[in-house]
Amino acid sequence: MLLQVENVRKSFGPLEVLKGVSLPVDRGDVVAILGPSGSGKTTLLRCVNFLERADGGTLTFDGERFDLSRVSRRDAARLRRRTAFVFQSYNLFLNKTALENVAEGLITARKIPRAEALDAARRALDKVGMLDRADHYPSQLSGGQQQRAAIARAIAAQPEIIYFDEPTSALDPELTGEVLSVMRQLADEGMTMLVVTHELGFARTVSSRTVFMEGGVVVESGPSRQMFESPREERTRAFLRTGA
Repeated sequence: MLLQVENVRKSFGPLEVLKGVSLPVDRGDVVAILGPSGSGKTTLLRCVNFLERADGGTLTFDGERFDLSRVSRRDAARLRRRTAFVFQSYNLFLNKTALENVAEGLITARKIPRAEALDAARRALDKVGMLDRADHYPSQLSGGQQQRAAIARAIAAQPEIIYFDEPTSALDPELTGEVLSVMRQLADEGMTMLVVTHELGFARTVSSRTVFMEGGVVVESGPSRQMFESPREERTRAFLRTGA
């Protein structure tokens, strides 16, 4: 097992957002996390990647166990170098080209020589069908192209797992398909992914496991085919029928 989170708890003031969430991710898994707005999906993802500090719970990554409420900055940074995060809002530098955006983290965070980083960035852009836009700035790219550049930035670092936070929710429907196509390609190549998404079709056809959350807890989880064909919980059945 690559990743195991257990009993993750997180509150913002009096609001308890995560109430003891546990989740396993095997190497090569594509795990889709579904649920209505406010269910705690994004908070879970941010706690797992140390963008938020959890109030409690543990994370085991490739056999190494950490207390999420006490993890040191050094350990968090070390683990982040083995992972990547794709944000809903792209998070690209507006004053840098697509190529520079992909290469920046390799140069500054990983201390890879510039020429080597640029070569890796070009390969990553090519992989997501964006090499012909390498010299374009974010303002010159569509939303779908910006998100593909963000995915290229993630894969250029050769992570062991990629966390996706609603990667298509800011996109028009016609642009959603091009991003999901790249994610399907990554899944086919065996990339481990933990995906917070509202795309039920992606969860059903691409993910290997599906998790349904509501009210800060995991209501149901299991193999995606089983979850969509015969969910055990009535609330899961209702959500999969309506998406709400």
